[in-house]
Amino acid sequence: MNHRDRRKLLLDIINSNHVNTQEKLLSLLAAHGVNATQATVSRDIHALNIVKVSDQMGQTYYAQLKVDSEDQHQRLYDAIHDNVESCTVVQFMNVIKTTPNSSFATVLAGLLDESDLTDIVGTLAGNDTLITISKTNESANAVSNLIKKHIASK
Repeated sequence: MNHRDRRKLLLDIINSNHVNTQEKLLSLLAAHGVNATQATVSRDIHALNIVKVSDQMGQTYYAQLKVDSEDQHQRLYDAIHDNVESCTVVQFMNVIKTTPNSSFATVLAGLLDESDLTDIVGTLAGNDTLITISKTNESANAVSNLIKKHIASK
């Protein structure tokens, strides 16, 4: 199952159940045939703006915090500004370096995956390096320009 389908299922689960732990969420995903790690679910929770809320009885559970697209874009731009060191275009790809040893590349990959940027068809992230893949060199250049526009002046 790809990440978009898994995240849709995750939202369906939290919208129809009062899930209060990641362990319970993992077991409900497994019941639907999805084997995911705690780290994956944690990234999904972050990418989907899922937070813990309380009901009238004081019980906490996961719910999605609604964010409009303007806020989502600003969140992406702030993340780039605060954590991206450099961006290099290599044909139809971008190699993006984030703060060393920060593990932020995976967070940024999630933000880019969930964005409405049509110039990116996929991402691949390590600890502090992220690769975006585009269909064309022109699309890769557009992504690079967006990243460079929001990188903090070092």
